[in-house]
Amino acid sequence: MGNVNKFGILRGASSLVALSALASGIALGAAADAQPTAPELSEVTVTAAKLRSLEQFTPTGSRLGLSAQELPATLDVIDNDQMIGRGFFNVQQAADSQPGVTSGGSPGDQSQFSMRGFTGNQITTLRNGLYVGPSNMTTRDQNSFNVGSVEILKGPASVLYGQGAIAGALNVVDKAPSFGTPQIEGLATSGSYNTTNVGIGGTTHVGDVFAIRADFSRTATEGYVRNPSNTTEATVTALWKPSSTLDVQLTVDWLEDNPSNYYGTPLVPASFATQPLNGVISSSTGLALDRRMEFINYNVSDSYIHSQQIWPQLLVKWTPNENLTLQNFTYYFHAHREWDNAETYTFTTVGLDGVTPLPSPQINRDRFYVFHKQDLIGDQGSATYKSTLFGMANTLVGGFDYSHLNFNRIRGFPNNDLVDPFNPSPGLFGPLLQPSSPLGCTVATNPNCSPGDAVSRQSPTHWNDYAVFFEDVIDLAPSLKLVTGGRYDRLDLDRQNFNTQGVEMSNGFTQDYTSANWRVGLVYNVNDYITPYLSWTTGKDPPGTNNIFLVNAPEGTYALSSSHQIEAGVKSRTPDGMADMTLSVYDIKKSNLLVQVTQEAQATASQTSKGVELSTNFKLTPNWTVSANAAYTDSVYTAFTDPSTGSSYTDVQPANIPRWTGNLWTSVRHIASLPLEIGGGVRYIGNRPGNTANTLILDKYALFNGYASYEVKPGILVTGRVNNLFNKEYAQWADIYYPTELMLGQPRYWELGVYFKL
Repeated sequence: MGNVNKFGILRGASSLVALSALASGIALGAAADAQPTAPELSEVTVTAAKLRSLEQFTPTGSRLGLSAQELPATLDVIDNDQMIGRGFFNVQQAADSQPGVTSGGSPGDQSQFSMRGFTGNQITTLRNGLYVGPSNMTTRDQNSFNVGSVEILKGPASVLYGQGAIAGALNVVDKAPSFGTPQIEGLATSGSYNTTNVGIGGTTHVGDVFAIRADFSRTATEGYVRNPSNTTEATVTALWKPSSTLDVQLTVDWLEDNPSNYYGTPLVPASFATQPLNGVISSSTGLALDRRMEFINYNVSDSYIHSQQIWPQLLVKWTPNENLTLQNFTYYFHAHREWDNAETYTFTTVGLDGVTPLPSPQINRDRFYVFHKQDLIGDQGSATYKSTLFGMANTLVGGFDYSHLNFNRIRGFPNNDLVDPFNPSPGLFGPLLQPSSPLGCTVATNPNCSPGDAVSRQSPTHWNDYAVFFEDVIDLAPSLKLVTGGRYDRLDLDRQNFNTQGVEMSNGFTQDYTSANWRVGLVYNVNDYITPYLSWTTGKDPPGTNNIFLVNAPEGTYALSSSHQIEAGVKSRTPDGMADMTLSVYDIKKSNLLVQVTQEAQATASQTSKGVELSTNFKLTPNWTVSANAAYTDSVYTAFTDPSTGSSYTDVQPANIPRWTGNLWTSVRHIASLPLEIGGGVRYIGNRPGNTANTLILDKYALFNGYASYEVKPGILVTGRVNNLFNKEYAQWADIYYPTELMLGQPRYWELGVYFKL
């Protein structure tokens, strides 16, 4: 118990398998032979770099109970130990450390991920395997303390998760209750920009019948651009086992957040930027960032962003015999979200009328408010049957998936105003409803406006989503598995739009979308340590470039986008358990998609994406561990024409997709025979376009992080860390819906904290 950083009571290899099986019941449904509860817990090191188990069942990749080594796909996982060791306080940071994954977004689109050449809603974000809507609309910055693991399935995943998932699926899996030794864990840190992070949680049980786990966390910061934010989350899971064959599990997750109100730093003409921020962007149209404007927040002083959601989930799992498992998963999701902000900041030399010259350049700020109310109810059922087929071992899963959505969006565009670029008066948002006027919300001053659009409009959206699915794995030979799957979806969508007088507009529509998707994969075990695989998967995307909640006619009547991927790879580990490695190559083709060219214009195109991903973990010595990954992505649109200008583009890269990314983490324990661990990491992001036309490039950057941890007594760890050690200036993200500004990354950050597990 006194060994360096071995403290508390965490899961060993056997209990990891068992808890993953339990989480799979929440997410997708465990295989019939997965253990539903965990045995006695054992110790594990909380560290930034660790080896992984390719033999572990990970639920995100399949309902069949396949281990990571048996899965004909790339599946990346980061668990809670590594998140804590690396100082990741939210899911976005954790995902960023995985091969080929980058993230960013703006307060309006909080968690935007990119991978395998795609971004936004082409990556499905899940919680415990459940989909509640487009990621850029519904995803929140979840606190990592409540999370057991973040699991990323690469490539088209529509065969598992339905609409979207062209580039893959990111699944956030909750911590699970245990029938092992009761435990309690806690976390408290304080850092730059008045940042605090606290968490408390634990698990206990009553005999072998009832177990419960509860976690509470809160992260808050004043922000580095006058952008205070906080997220508070509570998760409770209760597991009741009235018999050895029946599990009943109830999970309730509650989250409330007030996200950052920093929408970006305005782009200005290079002639105006007398102190250019060099090494951050490159522009072929004469745009620049001015150091004098670097960390100014142009939002109004009473800006407001808030959301609250609650998500009860009930799983019933019955295993009447060793060959059959039946389960049903019912859930309800309710959320409301509110935004009142000045979101768009445009450099201008003319007044609000769009004509009158100004004595000096100003920043034109808009006003935009939007309110969401979302209610989703769903049910997912499946049966898993193990048998033999023509004398070969076979596992078959079949099931259904249904959800019903009611979603309403109210929004409006009150007046714009002008502020000084270097000393903007924060001002106030003003009244939500204002009369139309030449100085108010007009197309000349705000391209989001429509005539008479100075007061709010409502847009209700309803859907009924029906699906049936199957998965199958058969042992064609002792070392060869054939993995197949299919899914048929029918989405009945009703979209309405009402004008400011409450009259229904013509751009609403009702449409039924149907799709069928497939997966075929071969997995061959050369031996117990080397496993190559080959797979073919398909995917379907809803119409539109934004999300299914916002799509209007005529784009809503377009056919679904379709994609397919061929992937080959190998997964390996050494016999002594000192190293592991995964390597994959892929080729994705997508057709009939809409590309957002400008804020107002879209174009129809196709897209191809080819790449290589490598991930490895190894021990140089028993106390020195290295985790590294790298990815190369070659993603381009085929020729398309900008309908607003007539300009033709060929082989342009999608925005925010770097060709090269890489991560390296290392940790050394038992320094000078003390209970001391020292480690750190470096993250590299290559050049990437900041718009569809590729006229703006976000320059490459590398961020260095370091930490030291000391175990003051068994179960109590004190940590200090510094992120962005060399204070690198960089652009984190370019939101194509806010083309006049860029999101700048966080400067150097330090923190001190304590973590305990008893």
